[in-house]
Amino acid sequence: LLTFQQDTCVMSELPERVSGARPVSDLPAHLQCSSCSKPLFNARQTPHGCRLCHACVTGLLHEVEKRPCPGHTEACTLRDRHSEEDVGGGVETEVSRATCYPDIATRREVAKLRVRCPNCDAGCSVQLEWARMDQHVQQSCDWHSLRCEQCKELILKKDMQRHTSSECRHRKETCDLCSQLVTHSEMETSHRNLQSDVCCPRFSARCPHCSERSTPMDRRGYVAHLSECPERTVECKYSHLGCGEMVSRSDLERHYRDSMDSHLELMDSKLKQAAVVPSNSAAAVPQSSVGAAAPTATTADGREVADVKRRVGSVFEQFKKLQIEM
Repeated sequence: LLTFQQDTCVMSELPERVSGARPVSDLPAHLQCSSCSKPLFNARQTPHGCRLCHACVTGLLHEVEKRPCPGHTEACTLRDRHSEEDVGGGVETEVSRATCYPDIATRREVAKLRVRCPNCDAGCSVQLEWARMDQHVQQSCDWHSLRCEQCKELILKKDMQRHTSSECRHRKETCDLCSQLVTHSEMETSHRNLQSDVCCPRFSARCPHCSERSTPMDRRGYVAHLSECPERTVECKYSHLGCGEMVSRSDLERHYRDSMDSHLELMDSKLKQAAVVPSNSAAAVPQSSVGAAAPTATTADGREVADVKRRVGSVFEQFKKLQIEM
């Protein structure tokens, strides 16, 4: 039964995962690919006698469209000097994948070659017949790379247990505060982070904005604290005018004093923009249409200008108060 299984393996294709195995000794010329000179892995033969490896057949030939043979045998090189009818007694040298057939005799020889494990560069020193190498790679090679089911990274088989138990960023851990199962990568980024909506209800820490002044608090206390935290950054109240500064709450007054000129420039720019709107609208209305429709547009523009002036005037009054206080 064992002999039958070995013969079946020899006649069928060797698995692609062992294609990287390298022969221990020098490779005989008749077991080298006619195109790339590498081992005739899963050899196929052309009608005119070229032997090609699986990689050259799939990578260089079309499925059905015939192309010049990539081999370097005498039959292939003669095609450059003679017509197709004179080569090999009329044998065609243009081939496709469909015209190449499995070379069983060569496959049998290659399968018996003694080769190094495909993972020899990683550290494996095993040497076996090519036909037996796949069983070693799948079942016993500690240097074979496997894909972690959780993080999808390639990990050596010998390191997989340590990786899944203590290194994988997607491994599950039990929170020692609430006993909830949490992914390792989320433990620090969200489960134990006061700024996260899914923060552990029993986790407490100082406010990340005013840590030196605050006392440890839980997520609920942190949310309440944010409304009065002096070091939390907030946007300037003149952001609607175009100020893009984000300032800590304790520095707001200083920001208003230091940025008074820039805020006034923003107000001036808004007023100029508002003044341009009605002028452009009036210019766009044809002279013949001045009448019933024109007042409607003018009224709408007037309301917009008045609203802008009212808002800017309010801001200006606040600036005057600041100037008086200074």
